[in-house]
Amino acid sequence: MNAKEKMERARTLLILDHCFFGHLAMKLSLSEDDTCKTAVTDGETILYSPKYIDELELQKCVGLNAHEIMHCAMGHFWRGEGKEDYKWNIACDYEINGILLKENFELPNGALYNPAYDGLSAEQIYHLLPETPQDKRKEGQGNDPGKCGGVVQGKGNKNEIEEKKANWKASTAQAAQMTKKQGEMSNNLLIPIYDVLNPPLPWHTLLRDFVEKTARNDYNWLRPNRRYISNGVILPSLISEELPEVCIVIDTSGSTSDIQGDFAKEASGVLSAYRTTIRVLYSDAQVHLEETYASDDLPIKLKPVGGGGTSFVPAFKYIDDHRYTPSCMIYLTDMYGTFPNKEPEYPVMWVTNNDEKGPFGMTVKFNTPKNI
Repeated sequence: MNAKEKMERARTLLILDHCFFGHLAMKLSLSEDDTCKTAVTDGETILYSPKYIDELELQKCVGLNAHEIMHCAMGHFWRGEGKEDYKWNIACDYEINGILLKENFELPNGALYNPAYDGLSAEQIYHLLPETPQDKRKEGQGNDPGKCGGVVQGKGNKNEIEEKKANWKASTAQAAQMTKKQGEMSNNLLIPIYDVLNPPLPWHTLLRDFVEKTARNDYNWLRPNRRYISNGVILPSLISEELPEVCIVIDTSGSTSDIQGDFAKEASGVLSAYRTTIRVLYSDAQVHLEETYASDDLPIKLKPVGGGGTSFVPAFKYIDDHRYTPSCMIYLTDMYGTFPNKEPEYPVMWVTNNDEKGPFGMTVKFNTPKNI
């Protein structure tokens, strides 16, 4: 069996034995390339070295095909925009090889795997990896540090990449749905695929949506919206967005100190779009300080106060005792502390730097750009 026949046989075995991978395998054409050291994909073709494939056992060839398919299903050819290619390939291999091994695929010898990276995204792994030595910073289709199939980023213009991205997302979603209906989709495979198809919104986008739900829009029919007049549609213009008082609580127990500056900057950016008053409370086991800002006073300049144990009760009690009526509360905390027994009448958004959830209100995870 020559290299071409072995690759085609490996694809047939995927179609017969692995519904999810078999469905996606036909999206990638196969092409021999003597300049390729192992194999590589750009989201359209799997280029492979005939010599490398000749020396590969059939089941490991099946694993290599599954590996390249996962590069595409996980969006590695577009998620790595702006990242150093060699290091990105390593991060992507760590992300998918753990999944493939748990799906009982055999991978080529030397395939990268580290159990410490199980469950982490390629972006998270990328930031944990050391910088690539200068002599390894090579570009081209032979760049496969993981030795079981690389991925080429950004082939084509922006529109072509976006079209390829949309096609792969649609095909991957369809493959996952079909496989799940047949009862063959494990959570080991389903969860990371779902995360790629349904990426969480940035926390500041969720914050903006949260705030907008409590804002009051004032419209003026005497000044029509010019955008729609040319189409014969008369709509009122938006005079301003007024937002009743917003309360921001900073957990000063110390666990969020590394993100407080970024949090204040992002929150200030969102709230500056409204005419409102922002009341900032600094609290751990008690409220230490209260500050008020008008929209024109932003950005929020945080004060280093507190540093004791954490209880969320004092901040809510403080608002009740002073008879404040906030439109909403935004509470920055690690979520470790005592919660009130009763949910307040105003909506609450918990912003946290870990995976804990609040007993009421909306909980969002704060991610700084460096952590993606």
